[in-house]
Amino acid sequence: MKIASAEFAERHIPKRIPGPCIHASAFLPGRSPSEAIEAAIMAAGGSGSSATVVLGSQDWIIDRAVLLPSNLELVIDGCRLKLADGVFDNIIRVAGIRPDFAEPYGVCSSVEPTENIRITGRNNAVIEGADNPYTATNPKTGVVEKWVGDYFGWRTVGIQLSRTSHYEISGFAMRKTHCWAISQEQCAYGYLHDIVFDTNVKNGDGINFRNGCSFCLVDGISGTTSDDTVACTALNGTYLTTQSKYIHPMQPMGSGFAGDAADIHDIFIRNIRTGGLCHGVICLATSPQVYNILIENVVEEASSGREACVKIYTGYGSGYKKGNLRNISVSNVVSKGASYAVMVKAAVKDVHFSAVRQLKYDAETHLFEGESDNLNIEGF
Repeated sequence: MKIASAEFAERHIPKRIPGPCIHASAFLPGRSPSEAIEAAIMAAGGSGSSATVVLGSQDWIIDRAVLLPSNLELVIDGCRLKLADGVFDNIIRVAGIRPDFAEPYGVCSSVEPTENIRITGRNNAVIEGADNPYTATNPKTGVVEKWVGDYFGWRTVGIQLSRTSHYEISGFAMRKTHCWAISQEQCAYGYLHDIVFDTNVKNGDGINFRNGCSFCLVDGISGTTSDDTVACTALNGTYLTTQSKYIHPMQPMGSGFAGDAADIHDIFIRNIRTGGLCHGVICLATSPQVYNILIENVVEEASSGREACVKIYTGYGSGYKKGNLRNISVSNVVSKGASYAVMVKAAVKDVHFSAVRQLKYDAETHLFEGESDNLNIEGF
């Protein structure tokens, strides 16, 4: 299962091919920042080859999501890409996501494939949510509140990828997120690395893999997250009931997946050096399956009030069967603030932990619950 980051990138991420490099600042006269970015992307698309659009020379305060088509690299160079106050939208999403005009925040009318994209930060680049997020009446409660957190759906996600393959996201900090920072569904061959998170919001996850994700590598993540730093979450629709608080779906493609399209597999997660709340890395499943997962070097290098550094469990719906979580290897976990270094709360198969250390006084190394097959821990 092990593969070096450089080898993964060489094998699965398309090489940069010399092509047009377009600076969005050239399109600013007479245009808003969002309009200038869109004009630059349109010019890049007209080149007929892979192209790069550079955001630099100033901060870019946008009033709608940046839409990335195939064969494009978006470079944020020494500046901020920031959502304007009062905007209810992603910061970046792939252009293949086609919202339903009748229900623009619901399940999309279609999602077309996107491939060969990069989101690259340079020179202390920052991707940032609004200072003052969109505020409106919650239609379920009648309460006027900020529309942040997962109840308000996929538009709260900072970077949303759906049906995307052969992509790279790297080199920036993400702050002031409105919910999950980065979410992926039905995505493959992604390389996410060298990202610093600073989230302080309900459901402030860092990187989420949802239904249908496979063959992705996460490496070199630091900072603090107010929820799980990296999550492999394969759920069905049973958590959505008439009594639930969800107003809009958290996945543009919905949750009605079955078979392989519902599962998450072959995800490699390494060098996660974060603190915060909830967990460092989770694997969570109901009837969909999560398998062939490698997790290594999860170290709490910032203050933590977590339940566990690594947690493998079922919940948020029904239909789980023994072994839906299987073939998971976890090594070199160092807890400094979590109640447990590692935790399993499901009947799993072939899950192995090694080199697990708990440095917090009066806390536990591990907690295992469930009638599992071949669950073991060594070297703690």
